[in-house]
Amino acid sequence: MTKFQSECYEALKKVPKGKVITYAGLAREIGKPKAHRAVGNAMNKNPFAPKVPCHRVVKSNGELGGFADDINVKIKRLHEEGVDVLNNKIVNFKSILFSDS
Repeated sequence: MTKFQSECYEALKKVPKGKVITYAGLAREIGKPKAHRAVGNAMNKNPFAPKVPCHRVVKSNGELGGFADDINVKIKRLHEEGVDVLNNKIVNFKSILFSDS
């Protein structure tokens, strides 16, 4: 695992159950605001899921983005945490945003 991946996973552990963060927001959290695509790659390689909850990372427009497993697994995990998803997008996205403005 790279240092960058480790930083992503440690920051992601701080996102509480029932909340989401964007790829860009997670990049900002680790002090690398332009690294949102690299964050996506790190999430795709997350060996600690679901303990490190990569299912809580979404696109800046509220769409779910990718998921290494079946996207339905991501939706199921989010629903279990009380996050509403409709048509592969977070419902009321701004109201549950964790770390973006």
